Amino acid sequence: MSDADLPLIATADEHLLDNALRWCAAVGVIPEVASDLTSVRRSWRRAPLVIMGEDLAGRMAQAEMPRRDHVLLVADDPSKWWSTAVQLGAGDVFATAEEGRILEALASALDGRGEACLVSVVGGSGGVGASTLAASMALAAGRRGLRSLLFDADPLGGGLDLVLGSERAEGVRWRDLDSTRGRLSAGSLSEVLPVHSGIATLSWDRSPDASLPDSVPSVLTAAVRGFDLVVADVPRHVDPHGVDILGRSVLTVLVVAEEICAVGAARHVLTRLERCASSIAVVSVSRPGGIGPTAVSDALGHPVHTRHRFDRRIRGAVDRGHGPGTSRAARRTSASLLDVLGLGA
Repeated sequence: MSDADLPLIATADEHLLDNALRWCAAVGVIPEVASDLTSVRRSWRRAPLVIMGEDLAGRMAQAEMPRRDHVLLVADDPSKWWSTAVQLGAGDVFATAEEGRILEALASALDGRGEACLVSVVGGSGGVGASTLAASMALAAGRRGLRSLLFDADPLGGGLDLVLGSERAEGVRWRDLDSTRGRLSAGSLSEVLPVHSGIATLSWDRSPDASLPDSVPSVLTAAVRGFDLVVADVPRHVDPHGVDILGRSVLTVLVVAEEICAVGAARHVLTRLERCASSIAVVSVSRPGGIGPTAVSDALGHPVHTRHRFDRRIRGAVDRGHGPGTSRAARRTSASLLDVLGLGA
């Protein structure tokens, strides 16, 4: 990390300095320290983030320092410092005791990325191919030059690594993240995940007692800051972790087979999704002699965004470890969804 990349701690308060150094260590950076106005001026513009103590904040505002992003103003009584915060460009004022919020803001700014496009894929019934479509979307995004992550949130599924053919790739699985506490940086996560065909995957090992750990929220936060697209495979029973993932998703894709029983099951799933998902796109999957996309739309009371042509060869390709990337039908459907999300080439 160059000097221009170093966060700045601006304070002469030794107690705050000790805390700020500890916060920076927690997110894996070594900061620059400035204890007077002259020192702060030298680094004010180039630092990616400034932790500002109240002991210097007033003088900084009086000196009419230019407003800038990513200023964390820390004060004993935040309510007294809002006008100063506005002058400096600080989006919030933190009490020293609010360590969790400070670490969240610090890590978010230092990750250096905006949030990725998070998409959830949910099957309206079993065996409809939701996991395969999730993998296809990640692969399609990779072909468009985007950094993609397959996020396996279904502990009772077969495993997205098996769908992609990446089960032998080295890297951490959910079990390895079970003890993660606090904030996980985007860089740390992206460096340790298995990668296959250019796609990172967070999935399961072959343990019989797979379950999502309590670290899911912090892992998901790191994921959306470390990649361009995160595709989450969410179980249709929508557990509490699923509710969180769906609520944070830009789009939720409901995959429905063009069969009477499958549509009946999908109606129950759709009711659950509508409680927490902001935007839902229905993808109908053709079946020989099936009821067709119009009947699916009428039964669900929701338009079908895309009709996915059934490809009988795709299962064989997945079973042989080749993944779904060779399926033209999967490519067309994935491309349509990526276009809707504005993820162009």
